[in-house]
Order: sequence, then C-alpha cells, then structure tokens
Amino acid sequence: DRGDRFQRLELFCHPGEATTSTLRATDEGITAEAIRIVHLRTRLEDYEQIGFEFPVGDTAEMVEAFVGIVNEECGGVYGRRLDLRLVEVTALGGGGVDIDTLRSAACLEATDDLGAVLVLDLTGLQGSAPLCLADTGKTPLITTEPRSSDDLRTARGRLLATAVASDTQLELAARSAEARSLLTGATIAVVVSDTPGQSEAVSDGLLETMEDLGYDIQVHPIGCEGTTTCRVGIQAAVERMIGDRSTVVFPVLNAVSLPGLLTEMIRQGMPKPVFIQTGLNGQSGDLAAAQVLAYGGPEAATYYDGTFIVDAADTGTWRLPDAAGQGFPDPFSRMCNAEYSRVTGRPVADPTDPTSAAHKTVADACALVRIAVRTLRDAGVNPRQADVNWVLYRLDEVDLPGMLPTSSARRKNDLPDVVRNLEYQYPCRFGRGTGATDDAPGGCIVPTGEWHDFR
Repeated sequence: DRGDRFQRLELFCHPGEATTSTLRATDEGITAEAIRIVHLRTRLEDYEQIGFEFPVGDTAEMVEAFVGIVNEECGGVYGRRLDLRLVEVTALGGGGVDIDTLRSAACLEATDDLGAVLVLDLTGLQGSAPLCLADTGKTPLITTEPRSSDDLRTARGRLLATAVASDTQLELAARSAEARSLLTGATIAVVVSDTPGQSEAVSDGLLETMEDLGYDIQVHPIGCEGTTTCRVGIQAAVERMIGDRSTVVFPVLNAVSLPGLLTEMIRQGMPKPVFIQTGLNGQSGDLAAAQVLAYGGPEAATYYDGTFIVDAADTGTWRLPDAAGQGFPDPFSRMCNAEYSRVTGRPVADPTDPTSAAHKTVADACALVRIAVRTLRDAGVNPRQADVNWVLYRLDEVDLPGMLPTSSARRKNDLPDVVRNLEYQYPCRFGRGTGATDDAPGGCIVPTGEWHDFR
C-alpha cells in the first residue's frame, strides 16, 4: 500500500494525524510517552584485530538516523517516541568466554535489563542468541541473519528474518546444482562449523535434500573453540576429502574461516573441486568473498574461482551491461540512502563500490526500522507486548533492498520469495574487482541467472 505513510518510496515516512485516544502505559517498555526498542549490534570492527575488514559503515548511526526521522519528522507512533537503546557484543569471543555466552548475555541485557519491546539486528547475530530473544515468549527479533526453519517455527512468529531460512538456502543450492548437472557423478562433501545452528541447517536442508536426490554426502565438522575463527579439524577434514576424492564441496563456514580451509586444501594438493555456496555467513556478498583474496592470496582466489552461489542477493548486478534495466539501484535503496544522507550530512554511498557495503547496509537499516515501526503502528494505539508479537507474526509484504518479492505470514517468517544463481570470479571478468591493487586483479561475485520464485 504505497498510500501508507510508512511505505512510500519518496520519503522514509510522512507525518500522521494525532490520535484522539488517551495514551497510557500498557506493558514493560510501553509508556504513555515512548516505546522501547533495542539495536543489538555486533562489533564487526573487532575483526580488524585479526586482519579482516568488513567496511559496512556506521551501523549504529544508521539505525539512529531512521529512528530519528520517525521521532522528529513523522510524529512517532501515535505520538509515542521510539526510545532506542544500543546493546553491543564482540564479533570475536575469546578471553576464556565462549562467543555464544557473550551473545546470550547481550540478549538478556536487551530483554531483562532494558525491557525491549522489539530488538533489531543489522549485523548478523549468530548462534543461539536469537532464540534467547525470540523463544522467551516475549520479545521479538527482526534480523538480517538467516535462521533455520526450525528456529523460525520455534519462535512462533517472534523471529522475522530478512534473509531466506538457512536450511532452505542449502536445499535450493543443492537442487540448483543438480539442475545444472554439477552433482552428476560427483563425490560430495560439506565442511561445516560447530557454530550453533549451522550443523542443524546442514542436516535439515542439505543432507535431507541430498538423500531425496539420491546422493551420498560426507560431513566434515570444524571446531571454533568458542570463537568466530573456526579452524580446529581443518587439516583432518581436508585429508579425508582427499582420501574420498571429493569433487564437490559445500563450505558452510564464515568469512574469516573460509580462507583457512582453502589454503589448507591447496597446501595438501587437493585437486580443485566445485564449490557450492549460499548466503549463509554472508558468502554471497563481495565483502565476504574479498577475504579469500585478502587472506589467502591470488592462489586461493584462483582456487575459489567459479564458485556456484544461490541466494536472494543482487550482488554484482551493477557490473552487468544492463544494470539499469535490471532496476539497479532499486527505488527503495535509493530513497533510504538519500534520506540517510539528508539527516546525517554524509554523502550518499556509492552502490557500485565493491570495497564497501555501506549503500546496502543503509538500505538494510532502513528496512528493519520500517518493519519495526509498521509493526508497532499496526499493533494499535495502546498495544500490549502480545499485540506487537501478533502483528509481526502476520506482517505480510514489506520492502527490502533490491525490492525483492517478499511475504510474511503465520508459519512463514523468512521474507524473500525469490533467489538467483551467482558466481565468484577471479580475476573478475566484469570490471575492477574487489581487492584489486594497481595492476593486480581482484575478484567479484556476479549474477549468472534470472530471479526465480521458490515458494
């Protein structure tokens, strides 16, 4: 409904008429003056301590900017201001404390200490913490991180993901690879970290699909020792893959762990397999793929060249000859970035800069805040927490970066309804690649297929 003041494409929101009802406190976090929401931010800048870099922009400022527009220009929600609080958690873990424990502590701070009515996650909160939030029976989480279908069901509508469910992504990747004959006659392996939720997604999404398609697949677990750098058992996993003569590999690892797997495969002389990826761990984005070249060097990037990827991502669309014809950048992302620039004074980020995800991240922040505001508005003038939860459970269509077809309803809480095939290239055959320096080439991810509906 483009007539809705929170769903227009020329501005983030429009002022609404003042309510004639008396505003009153109804529940924890909901007073007559404000509704409390929490931005739970993973400090991606911590990765710089171990040599990795993910330039996504100032994510705290992004959320603050759009909440500020709601409060200062659009009258809040029925006159209530959004009381935004920030909770941060390290991206690394270590120091004798398990990363999942730190994430769960941040979850408890948001719910028990701050009494959040809604929690927003823009930076990929992994592990069991999302269910610490959503499975409390109280506070919903809106996240950009893929979660499993089982997690989404367990949360009973209190967990909404702007990404395709993790097990669904793996199923779609397997079926797309089968359709392209990439699995025919292959010896197939999956390398998966012990990050909570990852092995479950592999079991439900990949192993069951492979069994249905009539393929055997060997699973090689990798330990993370309570951190986000997963390398325990990589040497043994590669030895087993060489012994099995694996020719297709699904690497379900995060961006700081994948280069270590590739360099170990090269070190042991494993013949180059076909790699099949998804959007899990951000692996369909240029920034994650760039770590292969940055950490593993040209040899690892060459080894990874040709990786087949399936996700609801428009990575590299701007590189195609008819980028404008494919609607890039889309009207929603343009509006979000223009509004962010207007209120912060920052220049609009370049959507064609492969070394920065700031343009996309601004649009992600814009989408999360819009979803939150629409949920709070539709919950009524004097909502209780249960009203907010119920509205989020049956939200229906929303705008996402790329303006992908989306839907949200009971028992369907991952938003995108379409995916496409992409490919990692090194050297990039479509202009200057990520990580290119002077005359040295860089890599890139580009679309290789049209969008297709999978619902």
